[in-house]
Amino acid sequence: MKYIISILTLLFTFAGFSQETIQPSPFGDFTQFEISVPLQGNKNRGEVYPDGSTNDSWFLPDGVNVNFGYGYHYKQWIGLSANTGIGMKLSEKLIMTPVFANLRIMPKIGEETRLGIDLGFGQTFALGRGDLSGTFKRVKLNLEADELQLFVELVSYGIDLHNNSQGSISLGIALVTF
Repeated sequence: MKYIISILTLLFTFAGFSQETIQPSPFGDFTQFEISVPLQGNKNRGEVYPDGSTNDSWFLPDGVNVNFGYGYHYKQWIGLSANTGIGMKLSEKLIMTPVFANLRIMPKIGEETRLGIDLGFGQTFALGRGDLSGTFKRVKLNLEADELQLFVELVSYGIDLHNNSQGSISLGIALVTF
């Protein structure tokens, strides 16, 4: 009996000092805040100014875009979010509000660096233009380090204005918080 009690005490002691750790869930939520500048081609490139200098700019800023999104991710590698924001295209005097779903694919290329793509699809509403709306489509190429992103995005607003389809190529920065 003495041996049985000693063995049971020894077993309970080892069970209390288990090295098992709880693994964090690979799933989680994230928020994303973006600001970008749409660019347009410089029609006056090569023009000589009265002071003798030359206009050498290839592109000119054409407004500002701001987007915010909330979604869920798996190991920060793939995610799905709901986004909205406001976009301005100054050359067309157009202000739009996109509402869209965004698929994020961001594989690691370094210790804390990711390179990836975001694909967005949804609806665009033009503000102050009656019932003008269209199908929003976006492709965004990202370089992410920690929680900061630099990106280039191509956007189609799905709106025809003055017989021109509205879209933009933008450069931007984003903050992604996991």
